[in-house]
Amino acid sequence: MFIERFFVEDDMKNLIKFMFLPLFLLFSFAGMSASDMHGLEDELIKISEKAKKSVASIKVEITEQQRMRDPFFDFFFGNPMQPRSRKSQAQGSGFVIDDKEGFIVTNNHVVQKAEKIEVMIDGRTFSAKLIGTDPHTDVGLIKIEEFKKGEIQELKFADSDKIKVGSFAIAIGNPFGLSNSVTFGIVSAKGRSGMRVTDYEDFIQTDAAINPGNSGGPLLNIEGEVIGMNTAILSQSGGYMGIGLAVPANMVKDITQQLKTGKKIQRAMMGIVIQELNDDLRSYFEIDKSVNGILVSSVEAKSPAAKAGLQQYDLITKFDGKEVENVSQFRTAVAFSPYGKKIPLEIIRNGKPMKLEVVLDKDYQLSESPQEIDQKVMDEIGITLTDNKGKITVSNVEQGSLAQSAGIMQGDVIVAINKRRVKTAAEANKIINSAKKLLFTINRNGRDFIVVINR
Repeated sequence: MFIERFFVEDDMKNLIKFMFLPLFLLFSFAGMSASDMHGLEDELIKISEKAKKSVASIKVEITEQQRMRDPFFDFFFGNPMQPRSRKSQAQGSGFVIDDKEGFIVTNNHVVQKAEKIEVMIDGRTFSAKLIGTDPHTDVGLIKIEEFKKGEIQELKFADSDKIKVGSFAIAIGNPFGLSNSVTFGIVSAKGRSGMRVTDYEDFIQTDAAINPGNSGGPLLNIEGEVIGMNTAILSQSGGYMGIGLAVPANMVKDITQQLKTGKKIQRAMMGIVIQELNDDLRSYFEIDKSVNGILVSSVEAKSPAAKAGLQQYDLITKFDGKEVENVSQFRTAVAFSPYGKKIPLEIIRNGKPMKLEVVLDKDYQLSESPQEIDQKVMDEIGITLTDNKGKITVSNVEQGSLAQSAGIMQGDVIVAINKRRVKTAAEANKIINSAKKLLFTINRNGRDFIVVINR
C-alpha cells in the first residue's frame, strides 16, 4: 500500500537529494572504527539469517467484479456494461508471532478480501486461513496449521514506546515478489498521525527502503525485535522515496491478541465529539497559535468524560502527560489507553488552565460513538456533524469535498435528510451511510434550503 504525495520540487532537485543520500550515510559511519563496522555488519547478518524462518511471503487470491462491454446486450437491450468476475492475485508480507499455534500477522489490506491464502517461509509453502482483521488499524491475522516444529520461528515484540528517533531500523519483506529482502535505515520519527492511512494512527517513520509488497513485514531493531509492521509509503512514484510508515509494535500486539479471541475489537472511549482548531475558532476563543490542542464540541451524558468534569468548548491540551497535537493523535491515544486508571487531562476553559482526571470504563461502549461518527461522515462526503443543543450543526466542511461542491457551509443546521427529520448526528450518520443519493434540508440564518449530493 502506498500514499501518493506530489511536491513542488522538480525531478532534478529530487535527483540531487538522492545523489547526496549515499554521501550522508557515508559520513554518518565515518566516525566508526573498522571493528565497529564489522560488528554492526555481523549483527545485520545474524538478524537477516534468523528472520528467514519468521518472515512470510503472502500470496492471496481474490475475485474482482468488472463491468465488461457486451455488443450483443448493447444492441438488443441497451445495456452496454455487463458485470463479470475474474480471479486475481495480490501479494504482501507478514511475520510469525506464535510458532506453536502458527499465527502470522500482516496488514488488513493484504488479506481482507482473500478467498485463498498461500504463505511461503524459508522456501516452504503453507496454506493459511484468515482469523480476523481490523481495518481501523490495518492489522490482519492469519494462521497456518500443517507445519512441523522448527520450520517456523516467532519474532519477539519490543516495547515500541521506548524506541528513540535515530535508532537503527531493519525492514524485511517481499517487495515486488522478492522474498526476504532486507533493507537498513533509522527511525526517522515517531507518532505520525493525520496521514489518512488508517482511523487510528501512531506511525513510526523510517527511511529503511519499503516498496509495494513490503506491506505486513516487520520493522526490527538492532536486537532483531519487532518495533513495527510496515504498512505504507509516502511516494511520488509509487516506489521508495525515503519515507516509510509502520504500525507500532504495541498496537499490533494489542490488536492481534484481541483477534485471536474472535471477539469484536474493543477500544476505550471518552464519550466526546472533538474537532481541530482553525483560525476562526482560535480567534473566537482567544487561543494563541503557540497553543496546541483540540476543541470539545459535545460531551455525552454519563460518559467517562462527563464524570471527569469535561465540558463543551473545553480545549484539551494534554492527555496522559503528552501534548495533544490533533484529533487523530488524540483518539488513538484514548483508544489504546488502559481501563480503570486515572489519566491526567490538561484543559483550557474560558481562558483558564485546568487539570482533570479521566477514568476510562470498559463497560462504556456506544453503538455509534461520537468519534466514530465524525470519521465516517468526514470520509463519506466531507463534513463533520456535531450535536449542539438539540440541533445537528455542520462544524466543518472539507475543501474540495462533495459537501462543499453542493454548497453546504460550516454553521449550517441539518434539518432533514431524504425528507426524514433528524435529531442527532448518529441518526444523520445512519441515513448518510445507507443511501447513495442524499437530499439535505438545511437551515441557514433562519431560512431552509435544499441541496442534493450524489455519491
